[in-house]
This record gives sequence, C-alpha cells and structure tokens, in this order.
Amino acid sequence: MDDTDHPPVAVNGMIDGFRVIRALGSQSPARTLLVRRSDGSEAAVLKFTPQNSTEKDALQRVDHPGICQLLKGGIFDNQDYLLLSYYGQQNLMDRVEQGIEINKLTQLLLQIAGALDALHREGFAHGDLRPEHVLITPKGQPVLIDLGSAYRIDQADDPLSDRQTGSPGYLSPERIQAASPSLPDPQIPRSGAGDYYALGVIAFQLLSGRLPFSDEPPETVLQAHLQDTVPKLPSYLQTLQPVIDGLMAKNPQLRTSSAAELKTLLNAVEADTELSGRVLRSAAIDTQELSALFADLRLRPDELALQNKRLRRKRRRRIALQTSVALIVSGSILAGLFTFRAELLPVVENAAASLGIIENPELTAAWREAQSLASDPNQGLTTIVAAYRRVIEVAPGYQPAQQALRDTAVNWKQSIAQATAENDLERATTRLEEAQSVFETDPELTVLSLRLQNRFRAERLLVSTQSLLRSSGLSDEASAAAAVQAFEEILRISPDHAAAAQGLTDISKHYGELAAQAAREGDVPLAIRLLQRATAARSDLRELDQVRRLISEATTIQSAMAELLTQAQTLREQGQLMLPMGANAAELYLQVLATDPDNAPASAGLSEITAAVMKETQDLLDQGALTEAQQRVALAATQGLNPTPIANMRERIDSEITRRSQISIGLEQANVLFEQGYITAPAENNAVKKLQEVLELDTANEQALLQLAACAKRLALVAQQAREAGMNTEAIDYLTQAIELRPASEEWLRWMADWQAGS
Repeated sequence: MDDTDHPPVAVNGMIDGFRVIRALGSQSPARTLLVRRSDGSEAAVLKFTPQNSTEKDALQRVDHPGICQLLKGGIFDNQDYLLLSYYGQQNLMDRVEQGIEINKLTQLLLQIAGALDALHREGFAHGDLRPEHVLITPKGQPVLIDLGSAYRIDQADDPLSDRQTGSPGYLSPERIQAASPSLPDPQIPRSGAGDYYALGVIAFQLLSGRLPFSDEPPETVLQAHLQDTVPKLPSYLQTLQPVIDGLMAKNPQLRTSSAAELKTLLNAVEADTELSGRVLRSAAIDTQELSALFADLRLRPDELALQNKRLRRKRRRRIALQTSVALIVSGSILAGLFTFRAELLPVVENAAASLGIIENPELTAAWREAQSLASDPNQGLTTIVAAYRRVIEVAPGYQPAQQALRDTAVNWKQSIAQATAENDLERATTRLEEAQSVFETDPELTVLSLRLQNRFRAERLLVSTQSLLRSSGLSDEASAAAAVQAFEEILRISPDHAAAAQGLTDISKHYGELAAQAAREGDVPLAIRLLQRATAARSDLRELDQVRRLISEATTIQSAMAELLTQAQTLREQGQLMLPMGANAAELYLQVLATDPDNAPASAGLSEITAAVMKETQDLLDQGALTEAQQRVALAATQGLNPTPIANMRERIDSEITRRSQISIGLEQANVLFEQGYITAPAENNAVKKLQEVLELDTANEQALLQLAACAKRLALVAQQAREAGMNTEAIDYLTQAIELRPASEEWLRWMADWQAGS
C-alpha cells in the first residue's frame, strides 16, 4: 500500500478514537486530516504516511519549537499514520499578505534557519521547503511542517531520484542534478544546503512578490535554477541583495547554510533603519483601511460651514426645478398609476431618477467612491474594479460604470504591453498577475502572458549566450554556431531585441574577416567554410560581398565547388542529412551557396533535404513526440535550412503545445470546480463546461470522460437527495442533467420514469 492508497474516511468518521473534523489539502483521497479526540480536546493533524517513512524518523529525533511536533504514530486499516500538533492554518505567505515589516520578516527567516539547523544536526534535510510548509502560530513562531520529502544527509546511498524531490520552483541546483540521470553527478557531499537555497527562493518571493524562475513548463524552471544568474531584487531592496546572493549561490559549498551566517548577512539590514521599518504586503488595501488612513483629512469648521451654505443654495434651486417637472409628469401619469400602480411604479421611479427628480443615494455613493479610487494612482486594479462592480450591482444598467470598467481593463492591458516593450519586466509581471486575478478568463491576458514569458526567456538566453562567447571566444566554431542558434531564437520570440541582432552581426563580421584572410592566403576550402559560418549569422551583410569576390577570383574555386557538391551527394545517400555536425550534406550545400548564391545543384539539394526533414518532423508530431519534433526543427534552423517551412512547422508545434496546455488547464480547473461543488453552475464557469471544452480539443481525452462520468454521478446523487427531501421538481431537473451526461444509464432512466409518473 503506497502513501495515497489508504482507507477513505468521511467527516465525523473515526480513526483509532479520533473524530475527523475535515480534510486538510486538496488531495483525493485526503492524506492529511484535522481530528479531535473529543469535543473538548485540542485538535491535531493525522497524516497517512508510507511504511518506514523518513518523516517519522526525523520528527522522532528532532525536538525544536520550529519543527512540527510528533504526538504519536499508529496504524489504521494497515496504513501507517502520524499524529501531529495543530498550529492553525496561517502560513508564511498569508502572513506577508496581511502586511509585515521587513525587520520582522528577517527575524522570521532567522527563526526558520534555526529550525533548519536543528533538523540538519540530526542528519535530515526538509526537502520541500516553501511558504505553504511554514506555518505561523498565533504567537508568531514559524513552524516547519510536511516533511514528506525529507531525506537523510548522512547516508549517501539514499538516492534522491527514488523519492519525491520537492517543488520545482524551490529546488537547488545540486538536488536537480542528483535527481536527473541525464545530468552529470555533481560529486558534492550530501548536506542540508538545499534547504537554505529554498529559503533564499522564499526570501526573494516574499520580498519581490514573485518566484525568481516561474516560466512553464517545469523543465524550464529547473534549467533556470541550474544556469541562470541569481535574480535581483527591486532597487529599493538592494540592501537585502547580498542575502539573496548568499542563500541562492549555485555552489552549495559557497552557499549561506547556517543561521549564524544568515545573521551576519542580515546585520546590514538592521543598520538600514529606513528599509527595516518598511512594510511588505501583497493583499490589496480595502476601503475601510483607506478610510482610516484619510480619517484626519477633514475640513476646518469655517470651510465646512461655507461648503454647507453652498450646498443648501444648490439644493433649493434644484428643488424648485424638480417641483415644476414633477407637477407636469405627475399629471400625465396619475390616472395610469392608479390603474396599473404595481406595474408602473418601477417605471415611474426609473423615469424620476433619470430626470433628477429623485436620487438613488446608494448608487451615488458607490459611483463617487469608484471615481475617487480610480483617480488615485496608488490604487491597484483589484480595488478599482471591485468599486466599479459594486456600482453595477447597485444599478446593473448604469452605463458610465460599465464603460469605466471596460476602459480600466483596456488601459491596464496597455500598461502591461508597454512595460514589456520597455523591458520593465518586474512591473509588467506585477500588473499581469493582478489582471489575471481580476479578469481570469480574458484571452488577451493569455497573449500578454506569453509575450512576457518570451521576454524573460529571451533575457536569460541572452545572458547565457554572451557568457558562452566571452569564455570560448568568437573563433570557436562550435560556440559560435550555438550562439547563432540562440540569437535567432531570441529574435524569434522577441523580434525587436537589439542585443541579439547585434550579436548576429558581430559573429557574421568576424567570420567574414577570417574567410577573406583565408581567400587571400589561397586556402579556398577554408574560406568557403568560414564564409558559410558568416552567412549563417547574417546572410544580408554587405561586407560579405567582398569576401565572395575574393573567393571567386581564386583559381581553384571551380574544383573546390565540384568537390563539395560530390561530397554532399555522397552524404545524402548515406542518410547524413544534418548530422553529424561538421560532416553532413546540408552544411556542404550551404558552403557552396555562401560563395555562389545562385548555384542550382546546391539549391536543389538543400530544398530536397529541407522537405525530407520537415516530413520527418511532421511524422514525429503526428506520433505525439513533441520534444523530438522541437529538437528536429531546432537542428534544421541551426543548420540554416529554408526558413519558411521551418517557420510553418514551428507554428504547428506551437499550436500543439497550446492545445495541450489548454487541455491541462481545463482539466485542472474542472477538478477544482468539481471539488467546490460547481458541477453545472454558474453557467460560464462550471466543471461540466470546462470538461466539454477539453473534449472539443481532444475528443478521446480519457481523464475528461472519467471526470464527466463523476459529474453525472454527483448530479444523480443530488437528485436522489432532493427526491428524499420532497423536492420533486428539483430532483427531476438534476436527474435530467445527469442523464444528458450519461444517456445510457438504464437505472437513471427508470428513476426518471418513476419520478415523472409520481411514484
């Protein structure tokens, strides 16, 4: 029996004398339960675990206020469980959402480090440290929970690859390498330094409001942990940057890995009194807090009296005008009002309100508040949109509020696009995340998100490529070829990227100069090969025309060309179309075309290779081998094959990636809605609708079909319960919905016949 194969226990069920209060977490069946021995006793956490779990060993040996306390262990229905102390449900992220001074946050980080030190001294590492696994007690003490991914740091034969390795966003480079058979063994002694790396990620996340590496899919995140530089905090938090640098050092032997070392780094923050007193907060400020903030901004008595006097004069003039209009209107509607009073009263009220005869005080107050918040540059999107939506709740047909809501959405999206274009990625990310929380299903936000992810990816790729060229030099052909591919990928996902365009120009000029020098020295084969390198980077560079003339003037050019074409044909017959590097047909054809762009045999040969490679790629795509298809296209682009079919194939691959992503998101949303009980309502956001959208993308999706069947069963169960409660109309309605999802259920069809017959 594994850690998920345990007996399901319903609320109020009993486990070894403990009554289940509710499930903790979203797993099904639940692995962690909140339980109580009796009504007056304290609550505790009961967690099912695998046999001989490392978590149990660690909790038995560690006694520290910052580590979850083990009360007892037991077995229920052949499944091991742990009984743990209950510390409430406020975690580290919740604490920051409520607002916390930076000096208090640093104290929490030090307390967490102290708990980690206690765990490490006993020979264990937590293994999955993240904000959700740090609870804050009512007294403010952070407590590490959920050691399900814990591992022994004193046993080298305890392989990380055989267990859950934690959350990708918080994994250290050495743990990623240890758990990946395709990566080289880092040959670093096992330690608890990975926990401190995760603590560094947490610190960056809480301070900046985002994870340092948050691209999808997870493979990209892991690659970023391995290769990308340590992320930078916003400028006003630069005093804390050495803390992040120390905790997130790639080399665990150079990493800050103890509470004492962390304390040394944090001493600089204590000296910065202005920074230490600042408050971090991720939740939006509500109206009550705004009222408290501005409570002292009141008018002086003389100003208030003058204002009231003006208002009274305006009110008298308005009353006189309204009275005249009221007499005219009332005379025309009086007879109808007596005859159709109930039907006409709302109409009369609306007409009176539109004429200004009467006012809706609730609407007026809500509209003024919304306009005030919208004009305040310090307000977030969540607050502004909520204010306009309150206006619409009061008066659903109020056009100014509806238009203001649309204008707010448009302006906010434009600000995201502008920040992305200006490379202000931190601001763009913050605004995008807030927009996604407010306008969840807006397709324009999906496009903006993809653009922003591409920009982040382009910046990371640029940094790693520039680092490669600095270490290897432009003259290293392998490094230069890899750099050309990287720069072209950057320009593909971010076409206006000036640094990538300049990088291609520099490579092209460098190899053009080397080719010209080889031509002057009479080494025509070398000159042709170097010229091909130059044209692979920038075929339109004018300086290359002079190199072509130098090569074409060589006496041996024709024989060199003929030899290249012969070798290319031989390699094609041997199946060496694009591989191995340095000895394939595509490279030889490109060498010929670099010198003689109009060479017909080379053009034809390269076109045939391109067609064959695209067919192979399409076959891989049809077989579902998405990664292999991407690699094939990337290799074709690197070799310099015809860019048009490559671009078309990339569009097909991107479409398939998008389709798979939409399916995954749809299934996840459907699962959440199902657990929350939103089976068929509300109309635009329910589990059945999400699953039907998935089936439009993949008609045979097994998971969606199974989940639809579960929805049908839930509806049938609700129908039974309604029937037992005497709600026959509602019971028939729910059963009808269940049958629509599973029309072949003979049992449900019998129920329908009986219920409609009144039996």
